[in-house]
Amino acid sequence: FDDLGKVFHQRGHDVHALTDVSAAIWPGETLGLVGESGSGKTTLARTLLGIVAPSEGAVTLEGRALAPRYQKRSRHDLRALQIVFQNPDSALNRRHSVRRILLRSMKKLAGVAGQAAEARLHDLTGRVRLSERTLTQKPVQLSGGLKQRVAIARAFAGEPRLVVCDEPTSALDVSVQAAILNLLVELQAEQRVSYLFISHDLGVVRYISDRIAVLYLGRLQELGPAD
Repeated sequence: FDDLGKVFHQRGHDVHALTDVSAAIWPGETLGLVGESGSGKTTLARTLLGIVAPSEGAVTLEGRALAPRYQKRSRHDLRALQIVFQNPDSALNRRHSVRRILLRSMKKLAGVAGQAAEARLHDLTGRVRLSERTLTQKPVQLSGGLKQRVAIARAFAGEPRLVVCDEPTSALDVSVQAAILNLLVELQAEQRVSYLFISHDLGVVRYISDRIAVLYLGRLQELGPAD
């Protein structure tokens, strides 16, 4: 992303949420993103995903400029950029079984249905360690850790190139946090996917990140190796 800027107009005032933010995320790399509340981390994530259109600058994927809004992006671009939210409860449809949630994502993102989708479902659930029993359950029946595994599986349903991880472990117990982080590391090693990992927990960010970017008042203050 190059020279990203975002201005929100609120009550007659301009609020500069992002100003000239530029960075590259390489294949197989994890870029940690830290900063205090209100620094622009979530706005940056939403801009990359096309949920919010930038006021200036551009987002590029493998050398191609992406449309500012996700509604204008191709299926290929949508499947390439996915997100794992902090709270899976708000991201998963409570009325649907885990099987239906994942099969729907495969059809929408990868255009896969029928036996091919069932085969991919079996492979995907094995990689994120979800049991056959879990597939028949609805999110409300699952623990926080299992819900987050479902959310991760859904993000990987279309074989993404970049996954935005927005505080994916902050709502989990410490022991479950470690398991989810290790799962993300394993998936990255298998698929060479890139992560933008947003967190307030500096220990977690240091553990999983290759480089770390620091945002303050919408500006990129520092970018360098995790160490």
